[in-house]
Amino acid sequence: MNKNELMKNMSQAYLLLSEKKKEEFSRILNRLLAVNYLCGGRKRDREDYYFISENEQLFKDFLMMLDYDFHLYKADRVIFIHNINNYNHLNLNQMQTIVLLLLRKLYFQKSQELQDTEFIHITLGELHGEIEATGIYNERLKKTELKTIYQFLSRYNICERVGDLNEDDSRLIIYPTINYILPVQKIEEINQRIQQFKKGDQHENINESETD
Repeated sequence: MNKNELMKNMSQAYLLLSEKKKEEFSRILNRLLAVNYLCGGRKRDREDYYFISENEQLFKDFLMMLDYDFHLYKADRVIFIHNINNYNHLNLNQMQTIVLLLLRKLYFQKSQELQDTEFIHITLGELHGEIEATGIYNERLKKTELKTIYQFLSRYNICERVGDLNEDDSRLIIYPTINYILPVQKIEEINQRIQQFKKGDQHENINESETD
């Protein structure tokens, strides 16, 4: 379907919305473009997720006009978009990338143990232990470093914190969005990527809106 046909279909569907739903459509579309990932199981995303689900084709057509692919995975209640021209690359520093990889590793391991659990809960102590086990850092992350990393993780709906960043028993809730940010089949894939940093790689490009 070319863009003229997309525009025609989109316009017809949009005009059928009530004024209130048009406002909701605009708000949610802008939010999706800003964060790329939504998780319907997360309280703050729930209503937006179901609104998108009910108007899936309209969102898909509009985003195709902007050269974005739209993905909705009902099993995990995850929505994400990625730019087909590979724009919106996010250049993460070493620590951000390693924490992201370790969260994916913990999510993978615990989801194997708890197969019917939608969200995975870990403690900050577990995360600190995994960071120490990499052998890359000589000291623990400071609270200011953790805060910066957490802001990034929260913005992209990867995880949510329960408790203070100073407390080892504070929890992180890891959302299934991480499956689509870092799609891996085996723990070995994650370990290999972490090992690259021991060999001197300092940065890794992660695409904000692409998972492969």
